[in-house]
Amino acid sequence: MKDARYHAFQILKKYYRSNNRLKSVRDQYYKNNKLHQQDISRSLVLTNEVVRWQGRLDYWINLFLDKPMHKLHPSVHIILRIGFFEALMDEFVPQHAAVHSWVEFTKKELGKKFSGLVNALLRKTNNIDPNQKDKKQSLSAWYSYPAWIIDKWIHQFGEDKTIELCEYLNMPSHIDLRLNCMTESKNTILSQLDKLDIETIQSPESDCFIRVDSGLRNVIKSELFTKGLIHVQDRASGAVVELLDPQPGDIVLDVCAAPGTKSGYIVEKIKNEGKIFASDASQVRMLTGEKRSNELKWPIQWKRKDASEDDFPMADRILIDAPCTGTGVMGRRTDIRWRREKEDVESMVIIQKSIIAHMAKFLKPGGVMVYATCSLEMEENWNVVKWFLKLDDNFCIDSGKDLVPNNWLNAQKCLETFPPRDKVDGMFAARIRKNDE
Repeated sequence: MKDARYHAFQILKKYYRSNNRLKSVRDQYYKNNKLHQQDISRSLVLTNEVVRWQGRLDYWINLFLDKPMHKLHPSVHIILRIGFFEALMDEFVPQHAAVHSWVEFTKKELGKKFSGLVNALLRKTNNIDPNQKDKKQSLSAWYSYPAWIIDKWIHQFGEDKTIELCEYLNMPSHIDLRLNCMTESKNTILSQLDKLDIETIQSPESDCFIRVDSGLRNVIKSELFTKGLIHVQDRASGAVVELLDPQPGDIVLDVCAAPGTKSGYIVEKIKNEGKIFASDASQVRMLTGEKRSNELKWPIQWKRKDASEDDFPMADRILIDAPCTGTGVMGRRTDIRWRREKEDVESMVIIQKSIIAHMAKFLKPGGVMVYATCSLEMEENWNVVKWFLKLDDNFCIDSGKDLVPNNWLNAQKCLETFPPRDKVDGMFAARIRKNDE
C-alpha cells in the first residue's frame, strides 16, 4: 500500500531531478495522483522539512559514509535524508520505527542490494544528539544553509543576528490572512471564520490582518475566500501597499504583479474608484492574476508586459514588486536557499535597476512610486534605490512615517522588516516621490 512516505519519496525524486520549484513539483504530483488528505498533509511536511534541513541531514549522513556522498545512488540518498529526518528530527516518529520503515521501503523500491546500507546507516542515528551542534560542524551545516549565504549575512548583520535569522526562518512558517473590511465589517468576517474551527491571533502591527498556524485548506475552500472577504497575504507584504497609499481616483500601475495579491489590496484602498493596470512578464502568472481578478470583479486591467522596456500609461502611483532573490521568504519557501547562487544577487540587481529606471518615466509629477523586494540583501534594496536617486535628481525619498508601522522603518525612512524581530517576512520598500514640475 502506498503511504505518505512513498509519496514523499516520489515527490523528492522528481524535485531533485528537475530544476522546478518544490511547490510546483508537489502540486503537479498531487494533481496526477489521488491521495487521501492525511497522506497529502504528511507528505507535504516531509518534503518541506527534508529540503529545509538537507544541509544538516547530509552532514549527519556523511559522518558514517566510507565514500564521497556524491557517489551514493540518488534514490538511496533521498531515502537516507527522509530516514534521518524522521529518526532524529520528527517528534512523532520513534527512531526504531523510522529505521524499520525505510529499510523495508528500500527493499521494495531498490532491492536488497541497497537495504543493507540503509539499515546500517540509519542505525547509526542512535549515536547522534540531534539537539547538539558538533564542534567541527559549520554554521552552514548546522542551520542548513549554503555557506555563501551564511558568510554574506554575517558580513551584513553580524554572527548573532545571522544565527537568530537562521533559527527563525527554520521554524514552521505562519500564515497571515488579510480581511477585506471594505466589503464586510471585521467582526462579521471573524464570526464566519470562527465557524471554520480555525484558531487565529492578530498579526503584528495591524487591525485587518490575522494569523493562523494551520487550517489554511479550510480557509481556501470557504466562501470567505471565494467571495474575496479574506486573502492569503503576509503582513509585511500588505505594508508595501500601505506605503504606496493609493487614493480613490488614482491611476495605479502594478508591475511584476502576478498573482495579484497586492493588486487586490490596492483595489480596497482606492475603494473601486480609479484605474489599476497590473502586469507581469510571465504569461502564465499574469493569467493566474487575471483569473482571480475576474472572479472577484476587481477593476484591474491585466496585460503581459516587461517592466524594463514596455510602454505604460502615465500614473499617479506605481508599485514595483521587483523580482529578487527572495531571501526574506526563505522560511515559507524552503527550497529557495538551495536554488540561489552567490552570483544571483548581482544578476537580480541588473534587472532591478533596469525596471526602476524605466518605470520612473511613467510617473506623473508629484506622483509616488514604491520599489519593493522580499529580499534581505542590501545590494537589491537600498543600494538600488540610492543608485536610482543619483541617476535622476527629479526624485526623492518620501518618508513612510505613519503609513506603515514606524518601528518597521529604517534610517532612510524605508520599510525594512527583519523576520526574527518583527515576526513577518523579510520585506524592503522605498517610497519615492517625483517632484512637481
